[in-house]
Amino acid sequence: MSVYRTPNGKAWRAFLKYRGHRDSRTFTRRHDAVRWLTEQRAEIDRGSWLDPSRGQVHTGELFERWLATRDVEGSTRRNDRAIWHAYCVGRFGRIPVASISAAMVKEWVAGLRTRSGVAAPRTKRDALRVLRGVLAYAVEDGRIARNPAVGIRVPGTKGTPGVALSLAELRTFVAALHPPHHEVALVLALAGLRWSELAALDERDVVRDDDGRLFLAIRRRRVLDEEGKRVTLPGTKGGRGITRMVPVLPELVPIVEQHRTGRPDLPLFPSPQGARLDSRNWRRDAGWKAACDLVDKPGLRPHDLRHTAATAWLRITGDVKAVQSLLGHATASMTLDLYSHLLNDTLTRAADLMAEGLAGTLQLPESGQTEQGRGPVQEPEGS
Repeated sequence: MSVYRTPNGKAWRAFLKYRGHRDSRTFTRRHDAVRWLTEQRAEIDRGSWLDPSRGQVHTGELFERWLATRDVEGSTRRNDRAIWHAYCVGRFGRIPVASISAAMVKEWVAGLRTRSGVAAPRTKRDALRVLRGVLAYAVEDGRIARNPAVGIRVPGTKGTPGVALSLAELRTFVAALHPPHHEVALVLALAGLRWSELAALDERDVVRDDDGRLFLAIRRRRVLDEEGKRVTLPGTKGGRGITRMVPVLPELVPIVEQHRTGRPDLPLFPSPQGARLDSRNWRRDAGWKAACDLVDKPGLRPHDLRHTAATAWLRITGDVKAVQSLLGHATASMTLDLYSHLLNDTLTRAADLMAEGLAGTLQLPESGQTEQGRGPVQEPEGS
């Protein structure tokens, strides 16, 4: 490491050599050259120094590496690739990852457009999510010190997670579906399963605890791969080795029991042909569209029955941790972020219970009376 004057005598050059890496920078003032070299030494001492040459790789190349490391469903991988090529690659694909700044990302998000005009907030959010993931991979790979996309938000994308039916609407909706398909809808709406989890259930996934309570062991998912083929993946969205135990409510026990044939490897909820359920075919056979119209929810999706379950559990129990466990969310804060709009109802119900519990237990003095009830308190003169 050294600082010396350039041959023409008009500038100063700082030279750095560390672990086989050579770097030099030219400055007009010697003070600036010394300062840069001092900063590099400080980074080396802290163990946070990064080889600048590693940050010169094109961001598009890192996208492919990031995508290869993602443990996600094939449909998610395919969607991320489509988002990258539609919105990100034109701006960031051919530039070095170390050249991307927070200001650059903000300008890109603000000006993002589709073929039909200005991109919708949800489109901007999805594009930002993919770029943020690539840059996070660059940080983990020691190519940049910090992720310039962290902290950037897209206005107008926060809201409820989906449509949730009330219990009265759920009763009407399920009754309108064709038997026996209404049973699957009831399981989705009370157990909070994802469709991919329900379709992957085998008979062996029905288990009892020591008290005889029935549970569904969620340990596989039936999803689309990148080629659009149905495949079964181990684990849940929380990870390959994770199993979630979902209690079977009394209303669902008869449904689960009657689907058990004693053959552990068979689907618990098969199609009429005995195969794994397919969402599109099931909706068609169940009369899904007519049932949606009956409750005035024309855009209802099977996944909205999961939101129905979360809403019902949270409103009835008020237990955020229980709902987190039911849904398989990684943290309670994730559950709160999705369903915080229900907490006012829960708090009101808790206040009513609190008032009922306190009724008659605390006798406070009436206004203007002393603690012994000896008349009003006299203010001293001149107070």
